[in-house]
Amino acid sequence: MNNFLKINKKTLIILLISISLIFFILILIKNFNQNKTQEDVSMTDPKFDILNPLFTINNDKEKISVSAKHGDFLSKNLILLKKNVFFESKNFQIESEEVTFNRKKQIADSKKKSTFKSEGAKINSEGFRMLNNGNIILFNGKTSLLLDK
Repeated sequence: MNNFLKINKKTLIILLISISLIFFILILIKNFNQNKTQEDVSMTDPKFDILNPLFTINNDKEKISVSAKHGDFLSKNLILLKKNVFFESKNFQIESEEVTFNRKKQIADSKKKSTFKSEGAKINSEGFRMLNNGNIILFNGKTSLLLDK
């Protein structure tokens, strides 16, 4: 017991501060690693099958690029494209939030608000259906056509 009382007060304070500092550093490292793990999990969201799907529909006249944020396989040939779905060619662009695409038949179908844009025209509709490799586009529901001068 006498040896314990002989410890210098400065040494004891430095030892306590050092242990406290190491403790806080370990807590900070643990929190940093938890935040990084949570970010990694959010980057690989398991709620969809395809991240940023991108493909092309070829028809006789042009190529139509199709892109979206997410996609889900509904069956072997049926894909549900979600969030910022774009169909783009050199002549037009169609935007919608959700489109079902049949890979085998090359048919796109949307029942969500859609916007078609081309030179001199803009069509807003409650959905669309693209047939014959993009050569035919039918608009569903309430539809408005705006013509530019």
